[in-house]
Amino acid sequence: MRAVYLFKRDLRVKDNRGLAYASRRHKEIVPLFIFDKDIIRDLKVDKKRLGYLYKALALLSSQIKVYCMQGSTEEVLKEVFKTAKPTHLYTTTSYSWSGRERNKVIKSICQAYGVECVEVFENFLVRPESIPQRKVYTPFYREWIKRVELTEEDPQDFKVPDLPLPTLKDLNIDFDSPEPFHPEDCFKRLRSFPFERYEELRNYPAIDGSSRLSPCIRFGVLSLRSIFKTAQGRSEQFIKELAWREFWYHIAYNFPQTKDLEFQEKRRNIRWENRQEYIQAFFEARTGYPIVDAGIRQLKEEKWLHNRMRMIVGSFLTKVLLIDWRIGEEFFKEHLLDYDDVVNIGNWQWTASVGADPKPFRLFNPILQAQKYDPQCEYIKRYIPELSDIPCEKLHDPIKHALPYHKPIVNYYQRISTAKELYRALS
Repeated sequence: MRAVYLFKRDLRVKDNRGLAYASRRHKEIVPLFIFDKDIIRDLKVDKKRLGYLYKALALLSSQIKVYCMQGSTEEVLKEVFKTAKPTHLYTTTSYSWSGRERNKVIKSICQAYGVECVEVFENFLVRPESIPQRKVYTPFYREWIKRVELTEEDPQDFKVPDLPLPTLKDLNIDFDSPEPFHPEDCFKRLRSFPFERYEELRNYPAIDGSSRLSPCIRFGVLSLRSIFKTAQGRSEQFIKELAWREFWYHIAYNFPQTKDLEFQEKRRNIRWENRQEYIQAFFEARTGYPIVDAGIRQLKEEKWLHNRMRMIVGSFLTKVLLIDWRIGEEFFKEHLLDYDDVVNIGNWQWTASVGADPKPFRLFNPILQAQKYDPQCEYIKRYIPELSDIPCEKLHDPIKHALPYHKPIVNYYQRISTAKELYRALS
């Protein structure tokens, strides 16, 4: 019996449970990846993000032969089924909103062609549905950490049949180098990162103190089990960050309406101002607050953003400019290399104080945040080099000091007073 293995967010051979499961049941497997045109269009995937995916597939293809095809999932699977004539298709279980919809399509096509569709649990340390419903992170974490299962599973030997189907080198894909992130660096980064210092350094964006493993997780270049084992006993805080990702999936599983709707019912009617001139200034990194603009520049240039900066930038958009968190979520969706719809929506709702596990009104004052987490303005000057000669204390507080730069589009202290009143009215 011949099987198709459809890679999605698990672009690796080592400790790939889905591929391992298929290899125990079939001696002949057709590894497949689909450059789904609908997904690429929806995510507005640019050449740099496409470059990371291409390199991840090239890395995978150096280990096993992978057939790579372009088109919709439906179109490609029909062609593959006609050519390969498999009895089974294996792929990972999807818990994201977009992934669940895609798996419905996959199952439908399998049924139409008489192919048995098998979903294998992977890409998480704990099944989202296995934890009793929790709305707050800390109780969730206590349940989650008890259920983490770390047994690694490598595929058995199998044969890849020669078929008249394209591989990666046959595709004409136009992409750019994904600097500074490369899939082949994931393994070295995992081995060399000082997890013991993670809690100490993780909040300073100018320092290489965060793991920068999120793209490796997003595309499954590394297994979560290998990451957990490497960090275990060295950084409980890092383990908790892995759990945050799975907390958002737990929320999405139990409260699927939160894809488009605030988790907190009382905050579903916030009167967002959504002033177009503010939105445009934010998108173009000319808010006049250097710490915020530096973050937006990093996001657009590198397709990645330091976690502390994600909170500062998100808080500024929602609490200072009073712009709907959904607009920020879409902006990140367009640019983030590690974009994950469930995690991104969860984080944006958290930052906007409308989601799960909220404080009543969480604030990230950009002036105080800059002073505390970029004290020497190294981060600001790295991404806004035209301000390199300006004294740091002036860059921290553009309200107090006039800068040879964009004038602040709003006064933080005036705006935050308005925001508090707006949220208080819904409490």
